[in-house]
Amino acid sequence: MAEKQIEIELKMRIDPKHVNRLKQAPVLREVKEGRRLSTTQLVSIYYDTPKLSLSRKGLAIRVRKKGATGWEQTVKASNGLRAALPERQEWTVELENGELDLSKFSDQDVLALLDKMVKSKKIERIFETDLARTSVDLGYRDAVMELAIDQGVVRAGNRESPISEVELELKEGHPATLFDLALELQRTVPLYLSLRSKASRGRSLYFDEQPTFYRADPVGLQADMSAEEAFRAVIAQGVTMILGNEVCVRKDLHPEGCHQMRVGMRRLRVAFSLFRHNLPAGEAVLIRRLLKSCAKGLDALRDWDVFLDETLPTIELRFPDKTEHGPNAELRKAAEGQRALAFKVAIAMLESSDYQQLCLLLGAWSSYSRWASGASAAQMRAMSAPIGELAASLLEKARKRMARRGDNLTELSITGLHAWRLDVKQMRYACDFFYEIYGGKSVKKFRSSLAELQDILGQLNDAAVAEARLSVLQPDLDAAGLIGVGRIAGWYGARADYRLQGIAAAWKAFDKQKPFWR
Repeated sequence: MAEKQIEIELKMRIDPKHVNRLKQAPVLREVKEGRRLSTTQLVSIYYDTPKLSLSRKGLAIRVRKKGATGWEQTVKASNGLRAALPERQEWTVELENGELDLSKFSDQDVLALLDKMVKSKKIERIFETDLARTSVDLGYRDAVMELAIDQGVVRAGNRESPISEVELELKEGHPATLFDLALELQRTVPLYLSLRSKASRGRSLYFDEQPTFYRADPVGLQADMSAEEAFRAVIAQGVTMILGNEVCVRKDLHPEGCHQMRVGMRRLRVAFSLFRHNLPAGEAVLIRRLLKSCAKGLDALRDWDVFLDETLPTIELRFPDKTEHGPNAELRKAAEGQRALAFKVAIAMLESSDYQQLCLLLGAWSSYSRWASGASAAQMRAMSAPIGELAASLLEKARKRMARRGDNLTELSITGLHAWRLDVKQMRYACDFFYEIYGGKSVKKFRSSLAELQDILGQLNDAAVAEARLSVLQPDLDAAGLIGVGRIAGWYGARADYRLQGIAAAWKAFDKQKPFWR
């Protein structure tokens, strides 16, 4: 084994009950080329400072025992992130025993890195993984890769967490082959794209961090990026939002997780819509369809969370029940029953083949130029141009689309207002994607004015959604519960009327803002 390598791998979660089916997948029989799966026990010990300052800078130090005999130590350093495909520099040398000895390295790059980041720092054993790795080398299309199935645990102190995952590590060839094989394997067994390394799992366990929701960070676009780089960065952020909030939904940990997961899917739909003229049809259309259907699986759960956590508490405060089985109590009981059903629908979506396929496709689109398959010469030129050139035209189109309805605001029906809300949302997300390219006070003022408009339209939509959800509850309510329905309907009606009075002024204030991209 060479001391220095570049590691490119695709990581997926797998339920242990599906592992045997994976090993028998038809596509594996075709690409193993007579090789047999072999299993080795791996014990890996990870080192860092007590505050994990090395891992925060993208450095991992590991000592590993392979089987009954043989030790090695490895240093990994982040070399950029292709979203779903972490790319790392990796240095490995053999050890005579399990004692960490960084002086064993001879490569000048890793020695310089260690001198810069580790010298004079106290590093100690932080956590370990104990895994059974079943692996085989594959020849798939024009690529060579290793398939590894890892099952075991990660431990930190007296805490431990199970691991069951599949890794496809590229040895030779193009990263596209990793995703293509994964999509084929997905036809046999459920496989879920994962962005979490074993090291990140160990760090969370070490600090006893509980899963929480994830909100979008700035995309990080720069003016000298190509449109393709920017597009892929937007997709990568969306993938992080979806997968970063999935655990909140699966374990029902925090309502905000469901909300932010939906936001991630919506933002991606907007991104694909904005760039649609510069993308070939086919897989882009499929991704948009999958985003829409998967987001729909979360809609009811989000609506009932809002009802139970925001709407009903407001009513309970203004109109408290006078008896144990008052209107509010009956409404809450019925709504909790509907939320339980909505949660089952959300879990079914997360277990669906559509969701698994969506995540892998998004991972592929964010990791390499998969979008370019079938692209025209004009599309290739547009996506290779600086993002600043394309962003201005995309923002302008979004604003014009928004203005077509906004200029006729007083004539819009309820349906028209809903359509306009979607136009406003597209404008909002487009600004979120591209504002960093421009900077300045005009950006802040424009986005603030837009946010006010979106807030009004959002509250009007909340009223419409609440009305629809209340109609679902009514058949199961007694007389007291129906009184509660009347209270909420009246409260929302008054609120909607009030907000409607301010919508024209908010549109006027926004419309006079000079677009920051001009």
